[in-house]
Formats: sequence, structure tokens, C-alpha cells
Amino acid sequence: MATGTLASRPADLPEDEPLAPDLPRDGGSHVRGDIEGLRAVAVLLVIADHLFGRPVGGFVGVDVFFVISGFLITGLLLREHRTVGRISFADFYRRRIRRILPASVLVLAVTVIAANVVFFGSRARDTLDDAVWSFFFAGNWHFALDGTDYLQAEGPVSPLRHFWSLAVEEQFYVVWPVVMAVILASAGWRRRHRVKGLKSIAATMVLIVAASYAWALHETATEPAWAYFSTSSRAWELGVGALVAIAAPAVGRIPARLRPLLGWIGLAGIGASAFVIDSGTPFPAPGALLPVLSTALVIAAGTGGETHLAPLTNRAARYVGALSYSLYLWHFPVIVVLAVLMPPDATYYALVLGITAVASAASYHLVEQPIRRSSWLRPGAPRSTAPRVWRIGAWTAASVAGALAAVLVVGQLAGWPGDRDAGAQTPPAVADGVAAAPTVSPASVLTREIAASLSASEWPELTPGLDSLGEDAWAPEWTQDDCLNVGSDRVEDCLYGDPAADRTAVLLGDSMAISWMPGIREALEPAGWNVQSLTFGQCPQVAVRIRAATEIDGFTEGCRRHQEWAVGEVRRSQPELVIVASAGNSVRRLASEAEGEAALAEWQAGVTDMLTALDTQPVRVVVLSSPPDGENLQTCATRFNGPQDCISSPPEELDAFLDAERAAVERFRGAALQATYVDTRPWFCDAQERCPSFVGTAPVFADGLHLSEAYATRLGAVLAPVLLGPAPG
Repeated sequence: MATGTLASRPADLPEDEPLAPDLPRDGGSHVRGDIEGLRAVAVLLVIADHLFGRPVGGFVGVDVFFVISGFLITGLLLREHRTVGRISFADFYRRRIRRILPASVLVLAVTVIAANVVFFGSRARDTLDDAVWSFFFAGNWHFALDGTDYLQAEGPVSPLRHFWSLAVEEQFYVVWPVVMAVILASAGWRRRHRVKGLKSIAATMVLIVAASYAWALHETATEPAWAYFSTSSRAWELGVGALVAIAAPAVGRIPARLRPLLGWIGLAGIGASAFVIDSGTPFPAPGALLPVLSTALVIAAGTGGETHLAPLTNRAARYVGALSYSLYLWHFPVIVVLAVLMPPDATYYALVLGITAVASAASYHLVEQPIRRSSWLRPGAPRSTAPRVWRIGAWTAASVAGALAAVLVVGQLAGWPGDRDAGAQTPPAVADGVAAAPTVSPASVLTREIAASLSASEWPELTPGLDSLGEDAWAPEWTQDDCLNVGSDRVEDCLYGDPAADRTAVLLGDSMAISWMPGIREALEPAGWNVQSLTFGQCPQVAVRIRAATEIDGFTEGCRRHQEWAVGEVRRSQPELVIVASAGNSVRRLASEAEGEAALAEWQAGVTDMLTALDTQPVRVVVLSSPPDGENLQTCATRFNGPQDCISSPPEELDAFLDAERAAVERFRGAALQATYVDTRPWFCDAQERCPSFVGTAPVFADGLHLSEAYATRLGAVLAPVLLGPAPG
């Protein structure tokens, strides 16, 4: 998922009152059909991107919504000031609450309940946390923090991540009405000063747009995760829409014959942006410039005259546009929840579209519209316009019940745990006596445990349990001791075992290396060793230039400096053992952008250069291969499935990568260094390359890539003979 990813690149805007002189204050029949149709285009692009991953730039629907929102809200504020001579903040925010909260609270509530029905505890709790942030319109900050947190980057996608765009809009609208009111008041705007007031507002908005765009360029280049979710980096998009509204008197004088042409050009620009922009495009600046300006062109073409753009003004497009807010709110939770219940086949896509359409239509007609037409939060409105409280409550309850019923029906199709074989047993533990028998090697015992886990049909009692996965599953040396990024100031703090021990091992590599640390300590400390961590996140200890997965500014040079510094520390400390472990997927992040065989050749040469740099003294070097990626139990395990649904297999390209690494190590002929390569795949998979998501009572991975503390510790027994070498004699 483009969560883009991601994640998710979501959007919608909650206001559909257009700029029209005779528009009723809080809704009415004077709705611009082209804007309704434009909303339909935007929401369909977003849904297609999230559901099908096509078009690759479908996430630009977000930007279309932002421009529309800036246009409509600014137009409403200007009309209100022109009509009554002031801007009422109380009325403005009451309208926002009436428009946004009913449907959004319903979706938040249903999603949290569905998460508790489908997910195990940790993911359900995370969904509740996301709902709280989203309710208070701070979801963009919350998800930006997750996007920049390496621990969260590999975690499950939140079914509420799309609420970030609502937060951006509401944060913008905390400031913009105040700015407009101050400018209009200082200009003494009445009818005779209208031009002066508009010019002042326009000048201010031009400054806001310019400053926000400049900041977006900077932040996109340095902190892209923050830039994507940041109100400061997105304000220029709403500002462009606001400028069209401010310029409405001039835009209204566009010749009628030019309007259709401008409208079609803008619509073509939106369509083109959905296909030429992708996840690699710097976003939101300058990437969003094309869809933003194209949307502004479509809106301007229809301001003060008709454009007759059939794709936007037909009945179907206008109805979808009217539903766009509900469609946006519902589609992403449905996509995420159903994705863990069933495979991505035709039935899945049909159910997603069907449930989204039904839930959206129900919440629009039974919740959104009745509340918007009611007297709730509308002072002075006749009480007869309000539906009875019990009717709104009944409609809301019916919507919740319908959504939950859909989830439960799909869950039954996927197989409710109660329908499984009642005689199924959890994987048998290997008897302590067998494990201790001198004729049975730790590797053989592990092989039996893997086989037992592969045959399990029910989830066993894991440690940590399925209800408590999360940070508790990660290596504590990483999450608690902060010993992932070790520099000269952290060396002493990241030494494990007895500092006075006679023998020292040094661990080099990236986050994969620190994930091995619980097992390495289990293997070495009882034998009288201490272990020094010299790791650095996303930076493999291989002499190659590497890009950061999260595009950290200056990372490539910083990683290279750390690699050289770590080698210098090994030379200085003269340990007996050096352990090297790096994530195999780093070969896809070469700064040279090499791919395929060229990338493997570069990586192989880097391994050789790394060993050469260490070959200055007698030392044993053990290179641990990267484990095959597995299933993230936070994403895979649900209350509706079993262990068989979370079995994985190594990717096809892993063989070639490990062969390249092995060849580099085995061909190395150092003057003093003794290098050993360890293919760790038998510690994770059986001979048929089927890999369980847990072994014994330990989840294998914390996130599908990094080992859990429990399983790394379990591997201590098989690591010991590898790291300690053959017994003397």
C-alpha cells in the first residue's frame, strides 16, 4: 500500500458551500456542480491509489481537496463579511463542527470497535491512540512522528492514518479566519473599501503561499516525512485556493469562450499528475505544484460562469462528489481491516468497494445531512428544523451496527477461530531432557521446534503475547539502552557483560546487528566474554556508500564516516572476535543506484573491502547473514486466523544476495584475519523454505524484519558454537 505507503497518502475536506452571492448561510441548493465533480475526481483518485496502487500518483487527490477547501472557506468568510460587516468566529467554528464531527466521530468509533474485534490487543490499543489524536485534529503530528520513528516505520498501517489531512485543514483554519478578520478590520472594509480590503488580503495570502512553499521545498529535501504531514508545508496549497476566491471579481470576467478551454486544461493537468507523479517525486514541493495549479485553473474557469465540463457536472459525478467526505472517511479503515482478513483477490476488492459505498451513503443520508439541517449549534434556527434526538441516535446506531455486521460477516468467511478444528493443539514444546542430551545439537532441537510451529493450527501462548506486541518485542539494547547509534560518546555505555572480562567481542552493523544482541550476549557472556556494540542504524558495516531509507539529510557521508570510525575502534581495542551483521535489503539503497547483478557485485566488493580494512591483527570475524524477511505478527495475526496464515517464504532474490556475500567471505585470504560466513536461514525456515512467524513461544520478528528479543535470546544456544568456535582438543 502506498503508504505509499505508506502509507497512505490521504485527503478530504469538510465544507461544500460554494462561493455564490445568494448562497444560504449554512448550505442550500446553490452548489457548483463542477466543484462537486472535482471532489468526485479527487476522492476516486485517492481510493484507487489506496486500494489498487494505481494510478501511482493517485494521492494527489489530497492536494485537489486542499485547493477546493481553501477556495470555499475563504469565499464563505468574504461573503459573510460583505453581508454582515464582520466575521463571526463562533459561527465559523460551529459550522466546521457541524460539518466535520458527526461523520468523523462515527467512523472513529466504528474503526476502534472493529479494531478490537479483529486485531489483537497491541494493534487495537494503537488504533484507539490514533483515534484520540485524530479526534483532536492532531493526527498529522502523530503520524509524522511515526513516519520518522524507525521503530514504527516497519509497523502495521493505521486504519485511521488518512485523518491527517483533516488535521492539516483545521489547523490552517485556526489561523486564517483570524488573519482575514484583522486585515479586513484594519482596512475598514465596507462596500466603498472593498477593493482595498481584497488587495490587503491578497497580499497577505501571497506572502503566506510563498513562505509556505519555500518551507515545503526545504522540508521536503531534509525531512520528507514531516513535510508530507506538516501544516506549514501544506498551507500554500490551501492558500492557492484562497487566492482564487479573493480574485473572484477579476476571475469572473474571464471570457465565456475561454472558460471551457481553461477547465479542460486544468482537468488534464490533474489527470496527468496522477500518472507522472509517484512515491519517488519530492512531495509536497515541488511535486504538488502541478495538481494544485491545475485544480485552481478548473475552479477559476467555473467562477462567474459555466464551463460545462461533462466529466464534472453529470449527475453521477455530482453525487459521488456530495458523498466524497463520507467516502474518504470510510474507505481507508475498510481497506486496512479487510486486508488482514482475506487475500487481495477479486472478492476482497469487491467487498471493499461495496462496504465503502454502503457505509458512505448511509452516513451521508442518515447522519451528515440530518445533523447539518438541524438546529444543533445553529443559534436562532427554528427548533422545528431539528430531527428528534432519538432519530439521530437510531441512525447512528444503525450505521455502527451495519458496519460491524459487515466486519463480522467477512470474518466468518475468513474463518472464525471457533470454526477451526477443536482438537488442534498448540506446538509441542521440546522436552528439556532432549534439549540437554549431549547427542542432540542445539541446531537439531531448533529444527524440531520450527517444524512443530509450522504444523500448529492455533495461536499458542507467546511471550510477548499477541495482545502485547509492540516495543516489548524489540531488543532492549536498542529500545531501552539506546545503543543502536553508537558513537565515540556512547562506547562505554554500550559495553555489555563484565567490563573486566578477559575476552571481548565487537558487534558491527546496523539495526539488524543490534537485533542479534540478546542472542549474542546469551551465547558469550556465560563463557566469560563482554560484547561491545558499535552499530549505526540503517548503516551496514560493508564498504559501500548507502542512502537512508528515510532520506536523512547527510546520511550517506555520515554512514561512511561511522564505518571508518568503527574499523578504527576495532583496531584500537583489539578484540578476539568481530561479529558483523547487516540488513540484506540495504543492497537496494546503494548511493550508486545500482540494481540487479551490478548491485550484488558492488556489495560483494564492499564486503571484501570491509574485511581487508579489519585485516591488521589476528582476529576472528563472523559474518551473520541477514534473516529472510518474515511476517509482522502485529499485521498478520488476527482473531480470525491462525498460524498457517502467517507462514512466509524467503524472497527469490535472497539466494543471489547470500551467495554474493558468502563468496566474498570465503574467497578472502587475509594475512591475520580469519573470516567465517554463517547462512542463518536454517534458524528461521525448514528445508522447504517455509518460515513460521513464531518458534516455541517466541515471536520470530518484532516487525517482520528485525528479530524479537525473545527469539534472538532463543538463538543464543545455536549462536554459541558458531561464535566460540570448536572446542580445543
